[in-house]
Amino acid sequence: MEDTAQHRRGNRRIGIRRDNYVKLSLSDDEHALLLQAAKDQAMTLSGFAAHAALGVARETLATSPDARQILVALNDAVIALEHLGADLRTLTDPAPDQVRALLERAAAAVEILEDAGEAVVEHSRP
Repeated sequence: MEDTAQHRRGNRRIGIRRDNYVKLSLSDDEHALLLQAAKDQAMTLSGFAAHAALGVARETLATSPDARQILVALNDAVIALEHLGADLRTLTDPAPDQVRALLERAAAAVEILEDAGEAVVEHSRP
C-alpha cells in the first residue's frame, strides 16, 4: 500500500450507499495521469474519478477548455509583466531602442490581459 493516507469519497456512517459501478477504459498514459492526480489528492483512483465525474455533473468543477485557455492567457500576461518589471529595474541608462522595445512588450502584455479579461466576462455570463 502507499505511504500517503487516502480518504474515502463518502461517509458510510451516514448511510450513503453506493451500489452502482462505472467502468472506465484508459490508456496506460491516461491511467498513470489519473493515478498521479489521485495520489496528489490523497485519494484512491476510484474515489478521485468519482469525485471528478460528480463535480462535472454537478457543475462544481469547470470543464470548459475555454476557461483553461483564459487562465493560461492571464497567467502568461502576468509572467510577461513580471519579466518586464525585472527588465525595467535593471535599466540604468537606457537607449531609446531599449525603451521602445520595453514599451512594446508592455503594450502586448496589457493587450493580452484585456483580451483575457473580456473573455472572462463573456464566459461568466449566463
